[in-house]
Amino acid sequence: MSRLDDLIDLIQTTNEVYFITAPGRVRTAFILVDDIIELALKTFLQEKALEQREQCQQALKTAGLVTSSGHRSALRRYFTEEINRRSLGQSLGVSKDRRRSRLLTRILRKYPLIQHWSVNQPDNFRNYYQVVEEVKQFFPSGDIAHSLLGDAFDRHKLRNKFYHDHQQSGLTIDDDKCLRALCGMFDLMEHLFPHWLAHVQTYDTVRCQIGVLRLKKAALSGRQEVVDPYNDALNQLKRDHRYDRERRSVEHSLVHTVSDRFFRALREQFENKIAELQYRINQIDSMKRPQQRHRDERADKQRLVNILQQQLDEINALLGTP
Repeated sequence: MSRLDDLIDLIQTTNEVYFITAPGRVRTAFILVDDIIELALKTFLQEKALEQREQCQQALKTAGLVTSSGHRSALRRYFTEEINRRSLGQSLGVSKDRRRSRLLTRILRKYPLIQHWSVNQPDNFRNYYQVVEEVKQFFPSGDIAHSLLGDAFDRHKLRNKFYHDHQQSGLTIDDDKCLRALCGMFDLMEHLFPHWLAHVQTYDTVRCQIGVLRLKKAALSGRQEVVDPYNDALNQLKRDHRYDRERRSVEHSLVHTVSDRFFRALREQFENKIAELQYRINQIDSMKRPQQRHRDERADKQRLVNILQQQLDEINALLGTP
């Protein structure tokens, strides 16, 4: 099982904690999100460290500084901090050649993570802020990853108040905060790991959980237009499915047991609603002399189409559908 598979497994568990927890008591899921993000950030740095080792070795090989199995062995020992820079130079035979020695130094400096703590010393402590700052260096200024990482750090500080500030031990995490944390985690995973979405697409339950939670967040954010298609999909499936009367239990039961059917039913509802709106838009467009009320109606329906299409695009991405 890959590191991404491990993270997806943890995310599925966290999503289920949210679904089976009564509204207003979702603090446990909020805390789990924080733990998973910290693990994901360290995984990201570890993968970058391994990538830089491969790139560094190739650069040294291209420069003619690593040309034998003995050289490669010395470089591996340098990566794992068994030998220092001077010993590496001696092993590569460049210590007495100033030009080649300087070239070695320049190449090594291009890869700052080749002796990174997450590879050599897994138990070596880095606080959350240090980890976040190291990850930020891999994304250009202004990239959305900086905002997502900043939000994650703010949530981490809030989470710490539960345990380190006795005056905040009763701090409440409502559904809105928890949903934002969960969806922020999903978005961050997509930015950290290029193959994240492809991995998620192979997990029917998780991809359905992510889609449903994003829809719930959109609804809580004021986009009530997504509520009707979502409820219609629930009603379409729950007629033939046994479930508890509590709404959260209905969601958990359907998402967990018939996730693929539910997600496809959800997509169908969005497609139908968009088609209905688009039909009316086309009718208005075909009018020879539309009145102001028609133009206003068209603008409103186009706004709804844009909102619903955004949600449909996210569903299709999780399903792996063009």
